Amino acid sequence: MRMVSPRTSALHYGWIVLGAGTFGSFMTLPGQTAGVSVFFDPITADLGISRTSASIAYAVGTLAGIVALTILPVAAALFRDRPEKYGLSTDAGLPPTTQDLREEPSFTRKQALRTGVFWLLCAAGFLTNAIGTALLLNHFSIMRTAGIAHSDALLLLSLLAGVQAVATLGTGFLVDRYEPRHLVPIAMFMLALATALPAFSSGVAISVLYALSLGGAYGSQQAINAAGYAQYFGRDHLGAIRGASFVFGIAGAAFGPLPFAASVDWAGSYAAVLIGCCMLCIICGAGAFAVKRPFSSAESMMNCKMGATP
Repeated sequence: MRMVSPRTSALHYGWIVLGAGTFGSFMTLPGQTAGVSVFFDPITADLGISRTSASIAYAVGTLAGIVALTILPVAAALFRDRPEKYGLSTDAGLPPTTQDLREEPSFTRKQALRTGVFWLLCAAGFLTNAIGTALLLNHFSIMRTAGIAHSDALLLLSLLAGVQAVATLGTGFLVDRYEPRHLVPIAMFMLALATALPAFSSGVAISVLYALSLGGAYGSQQAINAAGYAQYFGRDHLGAIRGASFVFGIAGAAFGPLPFAASVDWAGSYAAVLIGCCMLCIICGAGAFAVKRPFSSAESMMNCKMGATP
């Protein structure tokens, strides 16, 4: 029998953990999470483990994958600087517009952390990832509770994905015309509706409306996140600012399924956690009306001028 040295064994275990963690990080995306939900119930049943234990393993794998991916210096090797520094245009080579463009803000990460808009976008991203991941991971269990057959639940996933794509494009159109903070209540309302429907109702029509709401919430939030931070804080320190917000999104995706699993294992239903999530979404959406647009301070404008100098 071939002997395996402790060092070789440790390396094997290290690769297993790295691979499982990276796989877990990919599962934070809505499409992959929906895909893994197909196998979630059969695997937990075959292994004889509770939903809480499976959700804890999911959270650990997700966080391990993010740590593994962040140590890879791929972005540092590819990133150079703002395209204008090299004579490039952000409009893909189109002729410059004749309108006078407003001066771009330039917030540092420290300055952005002192604004209400940053925390609003982080809260919306956290809730969308946490609740959305939990709903998708427990999709078939929730649909079974609502009296929906497994084949119909699969069709609802397809409907959800299509609505998500349409909502992303539609919200992107609105972001060009309205501030992202004004669109956050729309995304939060749809997410609140997606949590309230399975908590209080059941049936095919309600489940279809649930899929429409969840897909719309995911798509809207993706467009808001893509444009919001750059619009409010500029591009000079966007990497550091988005890096800080990224922590909240990943934390939501990692730990979001835990309350859902605990609710089923301990209370026997999803009702309590769904109602709680609905209230959180309403609070976040209402908070958007109290948040003001961050103003460009003298310090941030100095950052902008320094960044514009060749």
